[in-house]
Amino acid sequence: MAVGLRQLVLAPKSDITLGRWHSGKVPKADFPMAKQAYGLGNSFRWSVIAFKTLGLECRALVVFNLGKQKFEAILGVMGGAVLRILCSYEYHASEPGWHCHATCDDVPKVPIGYMRGQWVNRRPAAKKTHRRQNFMIDSETTALRFAMKCYKIEPRGPLL
Repeated sequence: MAVGLRQLVLAPKSDITLGRWHSGKVPKADFPMAKQAYGLGNSFRWSVIAFKTLGLECRALVVFNLGKQKFEAILGVMGGAVLRILCSYEYHASEPGWHCHATCDDVPKVPIGYMRGQWVNRRPAAKKTHRRQNFMIDSETTALRFAMKCYKIEPRGPLL
């Protein structure tokens, strides 16, 4: 069975681990997306959520900067020792609202180690009206909750 972004998001998750918050560069060991660490300035805070679904090891990098009104939730699937990036849900104050960069390809067709390319589509398109335009992330906790809601990362079964 081929697995794409939609199936991955809708499937039950297990082995969910919430990483601690850090500043600055994201080490390759935490989020192996490129040959080097993912460069972020020291004003950016980040955390990694690790989980499994459909037999795949996944990671979501959550990036947050309240002062710059910047948020990213980057979802990837491990392909060997490097991630295949499927989606990046984002807000930047310099752009007109919330948007995502996502692939419609099945996981094995997504190139390893790249965040953008011809296989990625931006929704809504850059010059289209965005429905959500307010930055509603005000803390690290809100950022994690928003990323988990976006990718439906929640424990299986009832909490009570």
